[in-house]
Amino acid sequence: MLAAIALALAPIVVSAAPQETAITFYRDPERAAGAVMDMDPNSEEPLNGFALLEEVREVTVPAGRVTLRLEGVAGSIVPQSALLYDITAGEKNFDARLLSQRGLIDGFAGQRVTVRRADPVTGKPVEDAGTILSGADALVLKTARGVEAVQCEGSLNTLLFPGRPVDLTAKPTLSVELPASNTGGALRLRLVYLAGNFDWQADYVGTFSADGRRLALSSWLTLGSRDRTRFERAQVSAIAGMIKRAAPTDAEEEAAEREREADPYAPDNIAVSAGCWPLGRTAAARGHAPLFTPRPYGTVEAPIAVRMGGGWGGWGAASECGEDEDGESSCDDIVVTGMRRADQSDVGDAKLYTLQHRSDIGARSIKQVRFLDDRVLKGEFLHHAVYRGDYVDDAKYSYRLVNDKASGLGEPLPRGRIALFQDTPLGRHPIGEVPVKEKAVGERLDIDLPDAGGDDVDFDADEDDGPDGSNWSRVTLTVRNDGDRPITAEVEFADTAEHTLGRFSRRLEQRDGRPVWRVVVPPEKERTIRFRRTELPERADY
Repeated sequence: MLAAIALALAPIVVSAAPQETAITFYRDPERAAGAVMDMDPNSEEPLNGFALLEEVREVTVPAGRVTLRLEGVAGSIVPQSALLYDITAGEKNFDARLLSQRGLIDGFAGQRVTVRRADPVTGKPVEDAGTILSGADALVLKTARGVEAVQCEGSLNTLLFPGRPVDLTAKPTLSVELPASNTGGALRLRLVYLAGNFDWQADYVGTFSADGRRLALSSWLTLGSRDRTRFERAQVSAIAGMIKRAAPTDAEEEAAEREREADPYAPDNIAVSAGCWPLGRTAAARGHAPLFTPRPYGTVEAPIAVRMGGGWGGWGAASECGEDEDGESSCDDIVVTGMRRADQSDVGDAKLYTLQHRSDIGARSIKQVRFLDDRVLKGEFLHHAVYRGDYVDDAKYSYRLVNDKASGLGEPLPRGRIALFQDTPLGRHPIGEVPVKEKAVGERLDIDLPDAGGDDVDFDADEDDGPDGSNWSRVTLTVRNDGDRPITAEVEFADTAEHTLGRFSRRLEQRDGRPVWRVVVPPEKERTIRFRRTELPERADY
């Protein structure tokens, strides 16, 4: 009992903001190759990536038991992941009771407030004293008029509060209880934690030269935060690679969903729109504004470097804000910092891209930063397909190069998407937008072109049965070029559990354990290869 009283009477010290912040973005580990991050900063759906945040805070605390409130942490913090260094903490608590519509009404339940309403005759504002009798979900007041449900008389009401409840904060807060052994003084502590609702992807813009022999490439890190906290002058990084997180079980997900539904301060529940009582039955309140209205996002149209919500390198929404001392927008939804680069380093098998300068990450924002110098790549166009036993599959037309210095690249490429353009005598024209797989240095990179150049090339496979009683057949595969210029074609031959391939009529190369036929086909010509397909005996099921 005495310990509880002592803890309740412990002084409160507030750290309003960190002195230093570092944020490392991690991609959504479940996002499929080719899928894109949701880049609408106003979307209500959470981002499924995460971030590792490190904060340095300087505070001065008295000796003994102290409640230290660390304000301005990420609103999507994973509280159990929080680690405090250079300090001994007895208890940690994440406070989700933010200064909000619901928080004010709940905080002043049973207390006197001021009700401002419009006089129904003159339209002038009139103020009355009142007492809140119920919670935010069914707001009832006691005034000089009696007991009334807010807004039921058909005039617009506004509640004025005398102050802020002591247990409400305007920012997400992590509270730390320092034990009685705390010696006090100036502290420089380090806080490290995980937070959800972050994501990132690589976006590339490629422009083919007029003759199609060169590809000018620029590359961007697109960083997304759907968190409600703004991080100023942060050291920003992004991890590229397959980083796995332990997936919650179905039971854990269901329990978390029930907890969110029951929590009145969860993002989906915290808003309040007070109407007549009984709720949903009295028509008098229809069309009336809620007691509180959140400030809408102001947006303007601004050009950006890559696809934003369907643009072609194109157009995206950005808020109308000023610039800070570094020349960056102070509150943009979408920020493009084209002159800044990201440095690359190794973290095990993954790659770490770190911005060269500290940068702001706005609440519910998208930021783009260049991470590779612009370069011109040298590759080739080719048609390629895979033969899978009884049919030709995956026929594609691609621009292929090797990720090395000779091709103009030689840098690891994070997974993302590339917007492709073509320089023509009439200007720069879009070709399409296609996925880019993760590619290490030395790997082959195929940039598949959407519906381009494939109409004049055909892959056909004809099969002739072998002698009676045999388990093999002779296959003739034909590549036909109906176009007016030579083409390069490749066919990859894949064995399966049902068959094996052999006795090819032409010399093949081996690639990734599979035979590959590479051939140049002149205009209006065809080329063939013959081989044997042998059926394998059925395997017994165990």
